[in-house]
Amino acid sequence: MDVQLMERWNSLSVSEMRILREIVARIERGDDRVPIRAVAQASFVSTTSIVRLAKKLGFEGFSELLYSLKHERASSLAPNMPGFCERMVASEESRSQLESLAEELALGSYERINIMGVGYSDLTACYLCNRLLEHGFFASTKSPLDFRDDRSYLMLFVSESGETKDLTFVQDRCRPRGVVDYVFTADRSSTLGSGSAHCILVERKGCRADKEENFFVINCLTLVEDLMIRVRELREERES
Repeated sequence: MDVQLMERWNSLSVSEMRILREIVARIERGDDRVPIRAVAQASFVSTTSIVRLAKKLGFEGFSELLYSLKHERASSLAPNMPGFCERMVASEESRSQLESLAEELALGSYERINIMGVGYSDLTACYLCNRLLEHGFFASTKSPLDFRDDRSYLMLFVSESGETKDLTFVQDRCRPRGVVDYVFTADRSSTLGSGSAHCILVERKGCRADKEENFFVINCLTLVEDLMIRVRELREERES
């Protein structure tokens, strides 16, 4: 991550260089979270100045700048670390859908989040439900068809095959109501995957290409953590 090159190419001011170096230092230190307010305080600037820097560098905001710097850092480490897993558990397009989901959640437009999975996929559904509850969302692993209220809700499905009948049944019933859904699946062409405008394609493979074990659930859990980090970052950015 060549910070000096970034500074030179973009003609950054002294305060802007201080901001950028503070963000990079926290990433290289391995911080899981890099809150915009903490960066602002350490750099002796306002959060508005940080957002302005992100836009100057060609990003929509602080969250996108942070994501890009973290990704660049991970890519630079991969060739030099034996056994290092780059965590390519989902395609770039699916990462884009995950970003879209994070933005939907951060906006808080939905009164309820329903997450459904069956079998091993239910592990991911329950984990995501609990993480959402921890962050103040009204989330449930029950079918939305079991609720008798008029609350607006977002539907999340988890199914490796994308053909789980209990889930395709719910998707079919939700579609006429205009319900927005996101599908975590390993098969984009499946009934669930093709039936959703927001398919998050999750890899079955793990870090070791020579291993045949199925890592779908583990990869889903990794994406859940990435999702919750993004939701926190977006919330903090909007509050600043």
